[in-house]
Amino acid sequence: MIKIIKGMCGVVAVMLLLVSCMKSKDNNVTLASDTAITSFSLGTMKRIVHTTSSTGADSTYKVSVTGSDYKFSVDQVNHRIFNADSLPQGTDVSKVLCSVTALNNGGVFVEDLKEEGSLLFVSDSIDFSVPRKFRVYASDGSGYETYNVQVNVHQENGDVFDWTRHTPSMELAGMEELKAVILDGQLQVYGLQGDKTIGYATNDGEKWEKLPDLADRNAYSNMVVSDNVLYTLRNDVLISTKDGKTWTELGEAKDLSLVAASYNILYGRNILYGLASDGNLRKYEVDGKEWNLDKYEAGANISILPTDETAFVCYPAEMTDDADYVLLAGTSEELKDIASVWRKIVEYDDFQSPDDKWIYMDRNDDDDFALPQLKDLVMIYYDNSILAWGINGNDYSPVYKSRDNGLIWRKDSGFKLPEAFSGRNAAHFSAVTDGTEIWIMSAGVGEIYSGHLKRKVWVNEE
Repeated sequence: MIKIIKGMCGVVAVMLLLVSCMKSKDNNVTLASDTAITSFSLGTMKRIVHTTSSTGADSTYKVSVTGSDYKFSVDQVNHRIFNADSLPQGTDVSKVLCSVTALNNGGVFVEDLKEEGSLLFVSDSIDFSVPRKFRVYASDGSGYETYNVQVNVHQENGDVFDWTRHTPSMELAGMEELKAVILDGQLQVYGLQGDKTIGYATNDGEKWEKLPDLADRNAYSNMVVSDNVLYTLRNDVLISTKDGKTWTELGEAKDLSLVAASYNILYGRNILYGLASDGNLRKYEVDGKEWNLDKYEAGANISILPTDETAFVCYPAEMTDDADYVLLAGTSEELKDIASVWRKIVEYDDFQSPDDKWIYMDRNDDDDFALPQLKDLVMIYYDNSILAWGINGNDYSPVYKSRDNGLIWRKDSGFKLPEAFSGRNAAHFSAVTDGTEIWIMSAGVGEIYSGHLKRKVWVNEE
């Protein structure tokens, strides 16, 4: 890296450089006394990632980190430049190219670490493993400003999953089966007790509030949440609640089971999906009057639609605010070993969209990387992937992950369930997420855990 001469000679050299550069581009040069750094970004960096194989052996590999994905703030009052969203652990910032923009074409240089008073060009790679001082010179040579640049790198692995065990819940232990939902930020758990559905709510996983009973043993299994409203069926009537305490009847829904829901705030469309006793999927526009027959891809075999142990996720489609993916999975008598997985793209801006059809995620007779049939199946959308797991025989299954909207499912060794939810003697369980925390709890024994990826709860480091 080229050094600029120290002291006054250095200032003169800087000014000559600035003026010559500007004149080379434009003979009508207007010099200014105001100066400031207006933007700052990093180039591509290398990151060393540590991993552990299935046999417990440690290894490392390198990946690229795109610096432009991490925004740097420029504090003009205190002359600080920093990234509130820290770079991932293991990112090498000892040799990094940076891009700096200055007001009025001011010249930007970085102070040398080894020789006090010496300045270096910023066109070469810079060591950001320690804080650096940048100088920006006014184009008329009247002075300069100094900025302290801090590149923050996380010192812990953000991909580690942390679980917290809560006090076992006697309330959940009294349920035979259960289903968890997040309703307006609150965890609510409903379950079967005798011939009725009972429910409890908690804000912290420790203190539980009793919710009104529902006189229908199947009400808990029909629960879906959409737009912070909880829906279920009670004796063939669709009902809803915003708090789990006061329920409103919406209309008759005979011979149906609720299996999915989707909602778009932009268009105000709230859609429920039900599996009818005739084997068809039907949809219901909330505030509408009828359950209409839903659409399928041409030639779809609806005899393999999931009829039991169903679970669903709804999440935004790529590149648009007008559509969601809805993924529905479960067991089917027509399929022996693999789950029946269906997907549709809900286009909210067009009530009659020709693409708004259910599609079977066909394995083409190749069951490799298929989601197996599981009891107590749960699916959650977390960290831009779909996670699914359940009970296989008497054991808790591994966690399966899909990154391609439900076609390929791989065992995710990086997502470890709490010890109480692994191995044999599996109890009925449920799981749900608010996007940050994942909650998992069991009936009969009342075990309850909450957990998250570390980077999901990192606080901005200003």
